[in-house]
Amino acid sequence: MNKLYSLVFSLTIAAVTATAGVTPALLNLVMPDATVVSGMNVAQSVTSPFGQYILSQMQSNDTGFLQFVASTGFDPRKDLLEILAATPATGSATTHSALILGRGVFQPAMIIGAATEKGGTVTNYRGFSLIGQTGETLALTFLDGSTAAIGDVASVQGVIDRKLAGATFSGTLAATAVAVSAINSAWFATTTPLSDFMSTKQAGNLGGVAQSPLMQSVQQASGGVQFGTAGITLSADAVTASPQNAQALVDVLKFFVSMIAGNANAPSGVASVASSAQFSVNGSTAHISLMLAEAQAEQLLMPKAAIKHPRTPPIAPK
Repeated sequence: MNKLYSLVFSLTIAAVTATAGVTPALLNLVMPDATVVSGMNVAQSVTSPFGQYILSQMQSNDTGFLQFVASTGFDPRKDLLEILAATPATGSATTHSALILGRGVFQPAMIIGAATEKGGTVTNYRGFSLIGQTGETLALTFLDGSTAAIGDVASVQGVIDRKLAGATFSGTLAATAVAVSAINSAWFATTTPLSDFMSTKQAGNLGGVAQSPLMQSVQQASGGVQFGTAGITLSADAVTASPQNAQALVDVLKFFVSMIAGNANAPSGVASVASSAQFSVNGSTAHISLMLAEAQAEQLLMPKAAIKHPRTPPIAPK
């Protein structure tokens, strides 16, 4: 794996350990036609037991990982502070646009050097270096020593344009992102109907569900995960076309949860977690939340890691 893709991989892995709060400066770099945004704040994650557990599972003694850190000057366990991802409405079956923004402590010169040493290319766009690979559409740039952007070339160039123009990201999606990030450790928000994410081709056996009137009535959604001292809480809100649709959605979810809770063959812990789910309706919005104790979270979300890797003290972020 080359250095550019290693950096992308490290950003993604570290994102799993994040906690609440979106930085306005990052949010303002999002494309104006974004329909989905999600974010995480890595810096605060080590204060939670689950965040510490995730960090402890990173194989810090792996030779390839150590070489990556030495050549780039970037250690995702302590140098990545926040991540923000966005997807626009534009695109097709063969062309996809996506953007990942990172806030942290970066060494651009070292990373550029490591990338070019492995065959990477560097081009200039309005005074900023775009790091890429010949024949690939992925690009990486650093706006400064604390802000990185990764995505397709057009999306990364758009970030630079917005940075230089002093643009702001506003509207319904921006407001929802600010609100949901304030109460969650890892969060998402979308103004795109859920049925758009679950086309028949992409969803496989769920294609029929995606095309159901009830699923098509879900016009917006948001939610996230909050890491606490005793465990983690998952919650989600779905804005539907009417209060009747919201109640119908809750009724369907309750039915599925009751089936899981009553299934004697369900994996250990799944039934108890399902039975703890809470539902409510507020106007046209359906809400669901459930709580996982720390031990349950480790067992259900990372069972293989729990077996193979004992806990080790994590490295705190700078």
